[in-house]
Amino acid sequence: MTYARLAALLPVSVLVAQGSYFPALIVFGAAALSDAVDGPVARARNQASDRGGWLDPFADKVLVVGVLAALAIRGLVPPWALLAVVAREVAALGLRARSPRSLPATADGKAKTVLQALAIAATLLAAGAGSDEIAAVAAALLIAAVALTLVSGVRLMHRAFQTAPDAR
Repeated sequence: MTYARLAALLPVSVLVAQGSYFPALIVFGAAALSDAVDGPVARARNQASDRGGWLDPFADKVLVVGVLAALAIRGLVPPWALLAVVAREVAALGLRARSPRSLPATADGKAKTVLQALAIAATLLAAGAGSDEIAAVAAALLIAAVALTLVSGVRLMHRAFQTAPDAR
């Protein structure tokens, strides 16, 4: 399922570029929903792995950033939202790579991913329906997602520096 999420980026991006927002919403929605079941299924089947532990969140980040970029290129999300998400995710990857200890996902990090997916889905729905009302909801979700993205990034940095050997 993780590889399917990575692979979903290309068709979603092409569909967004073509202005085919409802099909993009379906493919993106399926990919985003697969994230909710990927980990639990792997654990239930005793197939959880270290590789899956880092590849799964990486796939989430690639999908979200890639689709946000496609939406920004089409003028459907503001560039600042994309830049804020990219900055947080790049910083998070760097912190996790350099941390001497594991920095597991937290509730706010998981909520961030859900809110980002909801904002993207609402944006695709609004664009497909041509609805100002849905666009207003999508904009509010995007602002909330960016805010939570930044807050969770700051909390991750705080945890990373607390666990650093020289952070006394």
